[in-house]
Amino acid sequence: MLTYLAATASRVGMIYNFGMSRLHWRRILAARDVQDWQKHLYRFIHVAPGMVLPPLGGQSSVPPIRFRSISSMTKLVEIPSPSRAALGFSASKSDAQSDSAYSAAGVSIDAGNRAVELMKSAVKATYTPAVLAGIGSFGGLFDAAGLKQMQNPVLVASTDGVGTKVKLAAATGRYRSIGHDIVNHCVDDILVQGARPLFFMDYFATSKLNPEQTAEVVTGMAEACQQVGMALLGGETAEMPGVYQSGEFDVAGTIVGVLEREQILPRISELQAGDVLVGFRSSGPHTNGYSLIRKVFADVSPETVFAELGVSLADALLAPHRSYLHLLYPHLKWVKALAHLTGGGFIENIPRVLPENLSAVVYLGSWPVPPLWGLIQRRGNIATEEMYRVFNMGIGMVAVVDRDYVSKFQSLLAEETFVIGELVPGERKTILLAQPNS
Repeated sequence: MLTYLAATASRVGMIYNFGMSRLHWRRILAARDVQDWQKHLYRFIHVAPGMVLPPLGGQSSVPPIRFRSISSMTKLVEIPSPSRAALGFSASKSDAQSDSAYSAAGVSIDAGNRAVELMKSAVKATYTPAVLAGIGSFGGLFDAAGLKQMQNPVLVASTDGVGTKVKLAAATGRYRSIGHDIVNHCVDDILVQGARPLFFMDYFATSKLNPEQTAEVVTGMAEACQQVGMALLGGETAEMPGVYQSGEFDVAGTIVGVLEREQILPRISELQAGDVLVGFRSSGPHTNGYSLIRKVFADVSPETVFAELGVSLADALLAPHRSYLHLLYPHLKWVKALAHLTGGGFIENIPRVLPENLSAVVYLGSWPVPPLWGLIQRRGNIATEEMYRVFNMGIGMVAVVDRDYVSKFQSLLAEETFVIGELVPGERKTILLAQPNS
């Protein structure tokens, strides 16, 4: 593969690597003036293992390269065309011979390029004016100038995965919802600290790259990013034969958001006995408990329709993790703390936002538990406390609100919510109790 060097004429002075058949932005040398590098251009040639260079010669020339850097100060630069005689050999990276050894090892560069082409338009649709560089860069660039409008901006970052829900998606061929799962899970994880999202980075790994499958997952991510006004800034697609079983894949994501320092949640010093727990409906199991769920339904076809569900098991279990951003973010001034009921359910997650001297009492029966949870509990013969420690039981987010403002807070929300408990004096833990008589 022939590698060109090209230089910008701006103060950033970046040197980039351009492949013959595809444009690859790569910073590979230090900043210099164009004139300093002119005599060194076109002296670098990369040859795939096993390829033999033909004798020097030939009259054909490589067309000039025109490009514009990501910097607004950069001028349009045309690099002179070298002759093939000066270069010796030119081979496209996509030639079968150039990557045959890699393909034999189980990795297809062309499949990766095909996946990028399929997902590119969806990813670019998420770009905001703050995105300076995305697809193809070594790193995504995000303009932070907009944060200057904030008084004391604080960045919040979180990384998570979807867990074994991906195995159910792979078994049923339903991939796009997994993209929504990972994005919305991460959005909710920073929402509980009071943050709005800025950008998202994804990681997709598989045994053998299927471009259509990969693009479906990433397109789902892009759709979810658009819905919350967040840029899908970049990511990694890894083909790792021998690490994953055939047909399997995994996804993970990292989100970065921002909030004002004085709006950081939880407001631990304001929490007190008598504060009320307000529950928000989940859309299903979200992204947790699927190892147990798959064991419970190991002998059942995903397309089975149970009478109490009214939909197929796959439909019920693959419902995307919902985002609470638009519902909750405009009303965070009424909230003292938020708990995202992910792995660990009620038992583990609510105490994470409490001080040492308060317990959370959750009143069982204070909200309608969807029939899916009863089905799982019966088929798996699972104790009630374990159900509330593993699953969200129909409540995906819990807000802690001052008792005096609960009615006002609930009236502002665009959907029905439930008073599911309260804070009481005690050590930091969750207590499950039967609903008191009203």
